[in-house]
Amino acid sequence: MQKPASHLTSVFAIAIITLLLPFSLRAQSIWVDRSHNKTIALEILKPNPAGDFYDNTTFPTSAMFLSLRLPISNRLNFVSEFPLAHAGVDYSSDFFEFDESETGIGNPYVGLEILNENSTFFTEIGMRAPLTPESNLGTTVGLFADFIDRSEAFWPDVLSVIAAQNYHLRAPSGFTMRLRGGPSFWIYTGDEDTDADVELFLLYSAQAGYKLHNVSLMGGFSGRMIVTESDLNIGERTLHQFGASASVDLGRVRPGVQFRLPLDEDFGDFLDSVFGVSLAIEFD
Repeated sequence: MQKPASHLTSVFAIAIITLLLPFSLRAQSIWVDRSHNKTIALEILKPNPAGDFYDNTTFPTSAMFLSLRLPISNRLNFVSEFPLAHAGVDYSSDFFEFDESETGIGNPYVGLEILNENSTFFTEIGMRAPLTPESNLGTTVGLFADFIDRSEAFWPDVLSVIAAQNYHLRAPSGFTMRLRGGPSFWIYTGDEDTDADVELFLLYSAQAGYKLHNVSLMGGFSGRMIVTESDLNIGERTLHQFGASASVDLGRVRPGVQFRLPLDEDFGDFLDSVFGVSLAIEFD
């Protein structure tokens, strides 16, 4: 027989996935500095969900992303990412007590970055394997941690495929700008019946920043639009967030911080903000 706490975890995870189902898919983080092609990076994102249920989450509750970027040739980079999420909750009320912690792996990503001659334009092509377990408290927190940009990293029973075009300007003055957009697909791989086996999304983002000596600052917004649902208006089709990041180049090591703020009221009912830290290491 399933424990009451485990049953509550399953119900809560299913409820969140059902409410947020129309919005998924993104590949690598757009908030980590990509000045170097040959890097290994670790991101840790800690969501601040709205509501009382998560007021007593433990400090390690977070999502982690370990990524690798490796040049194959002058115009081709191999990119991979392994996501992992952990959640611990110690909740007590007049009606019940909930004390549980779970860790779950996400859907690993493998892909390519195809660069032009001066690297101003580049194309992303990649996919995630559907390895995320269902009804896992850790991966549910992982969905909150990077929902708009990278929810496919913790979406169960979904094989996701992405192709995006990027424009990345680095001016001599230190001004930087990145525009990104493209289609993204997810293919349902579960055993249960579903209304749609394939969904199509449009992903987009616009960022601007400044690099002064060894310090990089960046801010902007990102969003997604679901294309395959016909009965939604434009507000119901889209989700957006504001994001900001800063990093310091210490030679081969680049630590950084990130902040995300939902811009849609409906999504803000679930999530107040996300804070993150990152560490990228360049190697030969």
